[in-house]
Amino acid sequence: MSKYLELVEISEGVVVLRRSDSKDAPLVKIEFSPDVKTLLNGMEFDVAKEMIKSGIETLNLDVNSENIDEEMLDGLINSKVSNRIIH
Repeated sequence: MSKYLELVEISEGVVVLRRSDSKDAPLVKIEFSPDVKTLLNGMEFDVAKEMIKSGIETLNLDVNSENIDEEMLDGLINSKVSNRIIH
């Protein structure tokens, strides 16, 4: 099992969080409706990234920190996106 996660826009308005070694079943899938895509004006990936970041931060508050791979989470939360894939 990979210790890296990637956030990927797999189609217009569909963003998934998955293990980097498995393209099959995403851990999380965010799909924006056509109306929301219009409102976001091309910012779907950025909004999805913030949604995932918020979820991880909330999880981090509620879970014993010994069970969390801090390096992986820090990389996901703090990375700058240039190619719409976060490793």
